[in-house]
Amino acid sequence: MQNAIKTIEKDMNGSFEDVSKIEGILLLKQKDAEKKQGLLDAFDFRLPDKDQTKRLVEEVNERIASLNAERYSLSQNRKKVLASLQEGQILFNPDEAQQLFKEAGIFFEGQIKKDFQQLIAFNRAITEERRGYLREELAEIDTKLKRVNDELNTLGEKRSTTLSFLSETDTFIKYKQLSDEIISLRADIASLEKQRNHLHRLQNLRAEIRPLTEERNNLQTEIEADVDKQNSDKDSLFSTIRVFFSEIVEAVIDRKALLSVASNQAGHLELKAEILDGAGNATDADFGHTYRKLLCVAFDLAVLRAHLNDRFPRFVYHDGVLESLDDRKKENLLAIIRQYAGLGLQPIITLIDSDLPSRSHKETLFAEDELILTLHDKGNQGRLFKMDSW
Repeated sequence: MQNAIKTIEKDMNGSFEDVSKIEGILLLKQKDAEKKQGLLDAFDFRLPDKDQTKRLVEEVNERIASLNAERYSLSQNRKKVLASLQEGQILFNPDEAQQLFKEAGIFFEGQIKKDFQQLIAFNRAITEERRGYLREELAEIDTKLKRVNDELNTLGEKRSTTLSFLSETDTFIKYKQLSDEIISLRADIASLEKQRNHLHRLQNLRAEIRPLTEERNNLQTEIEADVDKQNSDKDSLFSTIRVFFSEIVEAVIDRKALLSVASNQAGHLELKAEILDGAGNATDADFGHTYRKLLCVAFDLAVLRAHLNDRFPRFVYHDGVLESLDDRKKENLLAIIRQYAGLGLQPIITLIDSDLPSRSHKETLFAEDELILTLHDKGNQGRLFKMDSW
């Protein structure tokens, strides 16, 4: 169901997810299509002409007039700001005044010149601050003027199009235009109906998922409770498997092992096997592929032994169990396998002679009744199917 929901959501490509909104838009477009279809069937274009005229007069012309008034006001304000920026310039120059006074025979030195310079500096500071505000106001006016001009251009094009419709005397062109509008409406209606069907399907799927989700959550709660119970009960099946598992690993590599289980976010059980350190504590160390294979063998044997008195499979098969182990650990693992075979289980292993622990030529590692099949390349009798290769 989740995959079906994802497929539908992908098909919708992020469009409406509100059925009410789709139904509302669909209703309006259907009414519009019915209205235009009625006009088309009756071949009466008086109402479309009336609608176009109303749109032109009430919407376009009134908006254009309003924007023109706004543009005029903005233009006047812009002129005032530019004039204020020009007026803010200080035209008095003390050096030029000194030369003028000198030519007139009047002294312009000392404190008089200094006072004028201070006055000019003060006025310049005030003027510069005011000019900053004026420049900000000018930028704002220019932005508004651009917006107004852009909208006026758009409305001008719209007005020309509408007038073209009103002035068109060829009935066939009007008929074609109205037909195109109906085709576009029908395409929109078909798309909306498809979205509506998708949304109804989504609603049905989600309605089906809700009780299943609730049931899954209840089951997950029960699983978590059962996991806690099995973990804490020393006589539980899981605790028994835990003990056998650790005993096997310890017998082979002289290190205890921990088997743990927990419920993940999806409600599934996750088993984790770890080799403990010398103090019997869990570590994050990775003991490599060889020991991970040993943990798998130990788990399989522990599960079989825990079900020894139940109606449960008695055999288990492992390939290459002695690979990469040192000779002592190989001997220990073979001893465990023989021990479990003695309990009534049927552990089956395959290996190559290079993986066998070192022994003298006179010593045999396996008794004849322990060997089921020996393969070699010394003729067809050593082949699995006793026949020539091809």
